[in-house]
Amino acid sequence: MFTGIVTRMGKLVSLEKARTPTLTLQADLPDKVQIGDSVAVNGACLTVIEIKGKNYRFNLSRETLKLSNFGDLSRGSYLNIELPLTMADFLSGHLVSGHLDGVARVKAVAAGSESTKFSFIYRDRAWRKFLVQKGSVTLNGVSLTIMEVKSSFFSAAVIPHTLASTNLKFLKTGERVNIELDLMAKYLYNITLNK
Repeated sequence: MFTGIVTRMGKLVSLEKARTPTLTLQADLPDKVQIGDSVAVNGACLTVIEIKGKNYRFNLSRETLKLSNFGDLSRGSYLNIELPLTMADFLSGHLVSGHLDGVARVKAVAAGSESTKFSFIYRDRAWRKFLVQKGSVTLNGVSLTIMEVKSSFFSAAVIPHTLASTNLKFLKTGERVNIELDLMAKYLYNITLNK
């Protein structure tokens, strides 16, 4: 379980899409991160399978490869990283599972003095019920508050600290980002649907 509060970034070393897809990133992670641990990489919960110095290798399921933007990225691309939540941590963002719903595409980026407004196009109309003004969404692993929601896009404002600390600062119009819709909204919707 994660919170969407990204504390560090790493760089993509390689993405192998062969029989067993794997992703390797270079990052300065604490020594406590071991083989078998879960790490959120651009919002996707991945399991560490190999550590060589500062290089960390992860398995990717075909599902994760299909639902993510990993295939769009080139060697050296920055990846947002979050270590799992512990029982002693503050829940600064919102509850994030690391199970991606898919990708959204950057519609527009508008820099302002107090924040930068990002608009994202989403194609899956079934997502609309989980996108709520002032609700939460996770983009590339970053917990954000939704500003506005329309039938085909939504917007979020990113404060300077978050922009400086994450790979959102590199986003350009047309690029895809990993998205996880609000976990609590999905559970509540499922509960009310099955009453």
